[in-house]
Amino acid sequence: MVARQAARVPDHASRGEGYQPRTPPSGASKRGLRLRRVERKLVSHDPRRYAILARIRWVWRHLPRRGVLLFFDVQPIPVKAYGGRRFTAAKRLVLEKAQKTRGFFSLFAAYEVNTGRRRWAFYDGKSSQHVCRFMKQLHRWYPEQQVWVVLDRDSPHPCKSVRTRREMRRLKRHWVTLPTGSPDDNPVETIFSDIQLMVLDNSNDPDVKTTQRRISWHLRRCNRRKNRRIHIPYLPGFHKD
Repeated sequence: MVARQAARVPDHASRGEGYQPRTPPSGASKRGLRLRRVERKLVSHDPRRYAILARIRWVWRHLPRRGVLLFFDVQPIPVKAYGGRRFTAAKRLVLEKAQKTRGFFSLFAAYEVNTGRRRWAFYDGKSSQHVCRFMKQLHRWYPEQQVWVVLDRDSPHPCKSVRTRREMRRLKRHWVTLPTGSPDDNPVETIFSDIQLMVLDNSNDPDVKTTQRRISWHLRRCNRRKNRRIHIPYLPGFHKD
């Protein structure tokens, strides 16, 4: 009979001073490579980002009593059959590979930080002409308030478009331009993601009007919610009424 040998427990001290355990510590490097966690947020690398966000904070804190802070953006929306899940009696749902787009429009959206309300309009394009039309619509919604609009650096926006800049000055609207490549700094992107998830991903609408009605219905429901506000990390204490 062969006696069983007891399992050997490695003695780290006996291996010398240079011994290290096999599991590398957090952040260990190997041949010039480091173990990193993937960041899900899209953070801008604009060196002026912190200064711009500080300016937005300053505007928010020093708004007059009837002042309004709005975030604005545009989303092109094609009308077609999207994927997603839906209730159906069919055993299988297959998305056509070469489907034809049934229409196309642009969703103009503004988020009011004061109350959490959404404002929106539908246009057939997103040029400076359409941006000016939406700014006039904002003027009708807020005829007497001092309005600050925060938007990105798209070519139809006032930072690059002379026509839009002239129109906003005529309407006495102030604006702040977001940093380059910073979609997560704009809460309107959260509205677009919500529309994509709750409306478009389950749609197979026959025409543009049907999609627009469904989006409007969803946004009106959002405005009636008590928890309709969107969290903005760089605006501390933004529940200001």
